[in-house]
Amino acid sequence: MDHSQQKAAVSGIVILADRVRPEWVDYNGHMGDFAYGIVFSDAATAYMERLGLDADYRTAQAATLYTLDSRIGYLHECHEGTALSVELVVLAADAKRMHILMRLIDAEGVALALCEQVLMHVSRAAGAPRAAPFPAHVQMRLDADAAAHAPLPRPAWLDRRIGLSARG
Repeated sequence: MDHSQQKAAVSGIVILADRVRPEWVDYNGHMGDFAYGIVFSDAATAYMERLGLDADYRTAQAATLYTLDSRIGYLHECHEGTALSVELVVLAADAKRMHILMRLIDAEGVALALCEQVLMHVSRAAGAPRAAPFPAHVQMRLDADAAAHAPLPRPAWLDRRIGLSARG
């Protein structure tokens, strides 16, 4: 199936809804690559809030999430005004890190882009940033989401490496 017809499985957490804003449209007349990064960053922040790592927590505990790795796959163009939602799936989690997959989906359910991230809980309470275990209430929510998402199918895109094929 070609990417333009790929329907997204709505089975993760719909974490964000928006529209393609005029300032996100580039010189090619569609959403610029930078804007996908903004949308996925906003979605990751929305998930932080769902977990209890909100602004109050970040201020009071001097802790947050750092992005260790991130990769975006562009599947289909988005144009100004297009309704968007981001579905988030927790692929794995441990005491300090989470591995997530986000899908950018249009109103018809077509997957427009994928974003895979590894995020780490970091405390700055001692001055320099250091990896720190999630608080118990956050770990419980994260583990529950990971367990709920474990049976979901994983897109083959997750197994693909970036690079050029040796085949001419």
